[in-house]
Amino acid sequence: MPEAFAPRDWQERFVRAYQTNLKKNFLLEACTSAGKTAGALHAFDYLKNVLDWRFLVVVVPAEHLMRQYAQDAFNLFGLNLFYSGTVKSLGRLPTPEELLKQSYHGLVVSYQWLSSSNNSSLLQNDLSQTVSGKVFLILDEVHHASCGLAFGQACERAFPDTIISHRLMTSGTPFRSDNKKILGNWLTYTPVEENAYECIPDFQYRLADALSDEIIPPFSFVTMKGEFSYRRGCAVYNGRTFTNATNEQDLADALNTAIDVQGDWAKEAILWAHGRMKLDRAKGLPECATYVRVPTIAAARQMKERIRNLTGEDALVVVSQDDDPNSVSNSRLGQDSSEQIERFAAETGHSARSWIIGVGMLGEGVSIKRLKYRIHATNIRAMLTFMQDLGRLLRCFPEDAPEPVETLIPAHPQLVNLAVRALNEIAHVVRKKEEQEGSENRGGTEGEGDSQGNQQLNSNFMPIASTGEIGTHIVDGEEIESEYANLAEWVMANTPLGRNWSKTPAHLAQLLVEEKDLFDLYRKKYEKVVDQTPTNQNSSSTVIPDGFPSEYVDYLPTKKDIFSRKQVHKKVNRLAYLLYGNATDEEREEKIAHIFSIAKWKNGFDNNTYIGHEGSERIYQWLLDRIAEVPTRIKGIEDL
Repeated sequence: MPEAFAPRDWQERFVRAYQTNLKKNFLLEACTSAGKTAGALHAFDYLKNVLDWRFLVVVVPAEHLMRQYAQDAFNLFGLNLFYSGTVKSLGRLPTPEELLKQSYHGLVVSYQWLSSSNNSSLLQNDLSQTVSGKVFLILDEVHHASCGLAFGQACERAFPDTIISHRLMTSGTPFRSDNKKILGNWLTYTPVEENAYECIPDFQYRLADALSDEIIPPFSFVTMKGEFSYRRGCAVYNGRTFTNATNEQDLADALNTAIDVQGDWAKEAILWAHGRMKLDRAKGLPECATYVRVPTIAAARQMKERIRNLTGEDALVVVSQDDDPNSVSNSRLGQDSSEQIERFAAETGHSARSWIIGVGMLGEGVSIKRLKYRIHATNIRAMLTFMQDLGRLLRCFPEDAPEPVETLIPAHPQLVNLAVRALNEIAHVVRKKEEQEGSENRGGTEGEGDSQGNQQLNSNFMPIASTGEIGTHIVDGEEIESEYANLAEWVMANTPLGRNWSKTPAHLAQLLVEEKDLFDLYRKKYEKVVDQTPTNQNSSSTVIPDGFPSEYVDYLPTKKDIFSRKQVHKKVNRLAYLLYGNATDEEREEKIAHIFSIAKWKNGFDNNTYIGHEGSERIYQWLLDRIAEVPTRIKGIEDL
């Protein structure tokens, strides 16, 4: 038997508001992880006898969520919901009459199922036979159902006013990326300016509310910048960044180079998460895991291999038929993906896998409580998807003392803006004069579309190389410079304040920004530990290597270390291209690794020794000399 459901304060307030405002159509906007499912089912369970609701119908945004919703309904309220869809032996869905006789309280279907074949009309007919006027409908994540598109049309056919007693529509992101209304006949849109209409929820519970009520864990973002080389057409572009891009094409190419799994941006992102999880294991949290979002199934498989090569750990790849509808093998994978996710979510102890990679399968509604980190290694830049992906991390784990969570994103200005705006209230505004014709359904997201950032690469583009370096951190809508974040990382690892800190490094960096005396105190301690003079800048190294910025002399040691290693990496890549211009990518990777080893050996460093920024500066200068000699003498690695 399920345990007695103990509603959260907001869920009780919502049901009271719903009961006192019994509209035919009611929109509940509640942020991810707040408990929308429990809130909606609580309304049905609390009011079903009062309002004589005999049958519950739930529509969810993906096939693999039907079972999860039914399981939640049983665990929380003892409700039996049929979720298997069309029964092959019957060639149809069981009728409400058949289900009620078998002690079911209703059924769960997906928007995809509802819009396929003649399912919506058949369901409408079945409902009209025995439970007409006594059906409570929950449209979960209703933003998937748009006016004029297949999902919305199917809902309107299946659930007319004559059959449905009340419709409760829920969403954590009640807006769309395609400028279309969400079931405009059922939701309330009010004019906000000429030819612009805003969707108005009947009850709201936002991220800021959930943070205040401690329903979700503290969260922050880490940006990773870099330099990118790529080929477009016959031209090769080197030294591109997210800040020196001059147009949208440059930004898109830089982003697509950054997320290339074979590049060093991806490598640094993996190592960042791996380092974070090693610290978690050391403090007794071996189950903490990282979710990596990638743009394609091929990238997911490459990412799995890259993670294994860099960390020695195995990663679970989950995909669905929505990720590749034309792939027979992928369809087979999709049938098992829900069970794979459930097994991954349930793993505990030191045997728990630390990595899960998804294309679209880990979308809204999927619950893996032990996820603590996320890498946004995809070119999607739509607010809708960005917020849904953030939601995968916002589960309290462990429940008695929730750990803070972090998302690493490329330092693309649009992604940075999304991270800054994450806590802001976001309204769904439709502008009629901007509406575009000819939009088509795109799998489970129905209309999110490439225009929002899921830009398809073309044959004229090819990523060549990338670097990765931690940039600003983002917390509570504020960007924190890496100088403060780097110091916060050191404080967390080396001081009582840090060891007792219960939020992310970005939250501590935010405190250091606000408390100047505290920043100065720990900066002096940090510089003393790394054998730097704490107060006299004139005693710092004033010799700046060629190509380094003048402000390098004032960098914190950690920042010098990061910057100098990045410059070394660039020069090693440059030397490899000069020496082995005709080598394959795989061959060049081997040469690059060998050049690194020789450079360390020639400068008196062991391969496994930490050399700091001064060692990197020496190697950098040595590489400059070797590059200068290439045209006249050097023929290959053997001449170095």
